[in-house]
Order: sequence, then structure tokens, then C-alpha cells
Amino acid sequence: MRRPSDPLVATLAAGTYVALCVRHRDRPGRLEMRAFRAVNDAPDRRWLRVPQQLGTPWTLPATAAALAARRRWAWAVAALVAVPAEKGAEVATKKVLRRPRPVAVAPTALRDDAPTRGGALPSGHAAIAASAAYLLARGTGSRVLGAAAAGGTLLASYVRVHQGAHWPADVAAGAALGVAVGAGLAAVVDATTR
Repeated sequence: MRRPSDPLVATLAAGTYVALCVRHRDRPGRLEMRAFRAVNDAPDRRWLRVPQQLGTPWTLPATAAALAARRRWAWAVAALVAVPAEKGAEVATKKVLRRPRPVAVAPTALRDDAPTRGGALPSGHAAIAASAAYLLARGTGSRVLGAAAAGGTLLASYVRVHQGAHWPADVAAGAALGVAVGAGLAAVVDATTR
């Protein structure tokens, strides 16, 4: 089976991001609230702090270092460029939408460093993890590494809801943003290295 082109993936992911942001710009509905409760009410597991780190800002520079170690220079630069691209879109969206954090709407179990202020949509952790996963998979060409990185993105997203930092739609939108950034940069790498 042939892999879809990066421009197509970037376009579909960006469209998904915009659709999620428009649909979930306000408070969550009953279904999203139930999904949030199911995850947030789950027992606290200390080991969940580990996968959360996959969505912290150091992840993309670490991805760049891993790609540079494999002499995948253009991909390493793309991972570094992903940091301001993702953060710029994330911060701008949060300023425009101002979707409330879960703690502002419902009783929430707050864990670890779950923020209580600022916009919730999109999840920056999910976006960073998804960008890193996409660029790592494409930059190395390893399906195994790509699958592991995608699994890490899902786990990091779950943790952010479990911690009470985000609603489920926030992490879905964050992952879509991350894939859009990663695929867009992958398209640039392909176009400039041919």
C-alpha cells in the first residue's frame, strides 16, 4: 500500500484542526463531558508522568538531535522549525478561542502540572508529540519507530485529559495540528532535497 503524500496529509490534518476548533470553540457538550469524566476519574498512576514528557517543548529539539545523529540533516532542521510553527499556531488559536480549561467548567481531578488558566484548545502537548512522531517516522523511514512514536502521542494525549488539563477535543485538535505541521514540513523537505 502506498503512503499518502505529505501535502495531502498536511491539508487533511489542517482541515481537521480547523473543523475541531470551530466545532469545539465553546464549552464541552454532554458526550465530551462524559468522555472527560471517564478518563479524568481513572485512578492516578505515577508512571503516567513519563509519557506526558513526549509533549513537552524539548521533544522536538530531541527529535532533531536524533535525526542529526542519523545524518538526516534536512529532517533535523524541519524538527527545529516545527517548534515555532506549532507553538505559534497553538498560542494564536488559544488567544482567539479562549475555550475554558476543565477545572473552570466542572469538578476536575487536577494532577501534576495541569494548568488552571488560559485556553484549553488545542493541547500543545498533543501537537508537539504528533509533530515529533510524524517527522521521526518520515525522517528515518522506520515504520516501527513511527508506530511507537504514534503510540506515544496517543498516550501523551490521554495523560493530558487524565491530569485535568484538557478536554478530549483539545487533544484531538492538538494532534491534528501536530500532524499538519509535521506533514507540511515533510513536504518542504521532500521538495528541497530532490
